[in-house]
Amino acid sequence: MKEFSFLLVALTSWISNCAFASPFQKSAQINQFNLQPDSEVLIALTEVDIAGTNADRSTFWDRVSSVRNDLKNRPGFLGASIRKEVFGSRAWTMTVWTNEEALEDFVYAKEHERAMKEGAPAVRKGTFYRGKKKWKEIPIAWEEAERLLSEEGRTE
Repeated sequence: MKEFSFLLVALTSWISNCAFASPFQKSAQINQFNLQPDSEVLIALTEVDIAGTNADRSTFWDRVSSVRNDLKNRPGFLGASIRKEVFGSRAWTMTVWTNEEALEDFVYAKEHERAMKEGAPAVRKGTFYRGKKKWKEIPIAWEEAERLLSEEGRTE
């Protein structure tokens, strides 16, 4: 019986940390940038801990969808992926940009600002990271993204 209890606890712990991610999708406009493997790009990572009411969480995910749709049209956008815990409350985004200006234009764009305002009640905590990588290193593994967020990210 002890072994069964141990296995059940281990399995529960493992399942509670399971996450699924969308494949990294490159922008349709990527060919216009003439990227080389050693080209420097900007990666932006976000981790949020989601809480709030069902309505708050629903609004949050609706806004995530609207922002994802808007990304396609953003100048300097190179690609993105999103990841979410299956049974937990954490979610992550990874976006890649040609430069800081392109990322800043996105952050202050109407759709993203709307998402930040309307989705905020569902966010218990957010952690953010920006850094430069070589294009050939993109996409980074989610384990690396979590490490960067943990060690170098800023939390709000």
